[in-house]
Amino acid sequence: MDAYIQEFCNYRKEKKQVSENTMLAYRSDLQRLICYMQNNGIHTFEQVTETQLNSFILSAEREGLKASSIVRLISSIHSFFDFLTKKGILKEDPAERIKAPRAEQAKQEIITVEELERLLQMPETETPKGLRDRAMLEVLYATGIHLSSLLTLQLPQVQLKYRALLLSEGNQNRVLPLGQPACDALSAYLEHGREALKKETSNPNLLFYNKSGGEMTRQGFFKRMTEYAKKAGLPNITPRILRNSMIHHLMNNGASYAGVHQLLGTKRLSAAMNYERHLQTIPDMYKQTHPRA
Repeated sequence: MDAYIQEFCNYRKEKKQVSENTMLAYRSDLQRLICYMQNNGIHTFEQVTETQLNSFILSAEREGLKASSIVRLISSIHSFFDFLTKKGILKEDPAERIKAPRAEQAKQEIITVEELERLLQMPETETPKGLRDRAMLEVLYATGIHLSSLLTLQLPQVQLKYRALLLSEGNQNRVLPLGQPACDALSAYLEHGREALKKETSNPNLLFYNKSGGEMTRQGFFKRMTEYAKKAGLPNITPRILRNSMIHHLMNNGASYAGVHQLLGTKRLSAAMNYERHLQTIPDMYKQTHPRA
């Protein structure tokens, strides 16, 4: 059992590039699962059933584990058994239908940095679509741009050399900083995913293609986000929630009101914000306060 957990953690670290904190969370959650299973006479993962996983989760709830920790626990279980199934170690995934507690299914306006990282690990980056989706989610959170702008991004707008995104909205031109994770995700998509999705009839400058080589629809992207949120054990996540979360994370890390509004291209500032002197440049503010700068 321990060997499979080590193999899973190595895979997540090498292929998914998860943080050290996330790795520790995986190990803690899966060791908790092993301890429970062994205490109940189960010594191989092939013996684990959906009923036993539900009993394990109920046991964790009775022990007083917080709701947010239960959600993380379920996400770890989903990722682990999905890994075992795709490796051919298990014939069926016993965690496929495991859901988060009902109270956690309510719509929320903000996700934590840890929840964000779980969401970003869900796309399968071994496939063109997964590479595309990971890049789209990274850019969405890195910049806070509106979905309509994301879906219509053109190749010349992406300046990886300068870690920047050039955005035109009406008569307004803006340069938005991109963090290294977003640049890495875009590089991987451009190198290994975009050409596989591109068709003869495709717009040659469009950045993100759908399976038909055209522009992705809002409905198509929402569907992908919903699937990833479910796999991560999160309530339904929308682009607006990612934008709100980015704002919340920036402010928690010390960004000024004016700096955030300038980054997002907001046209008006409230009276309470106007008196603040904005001493930081956007790149400096971004590096100092964005969780994925």
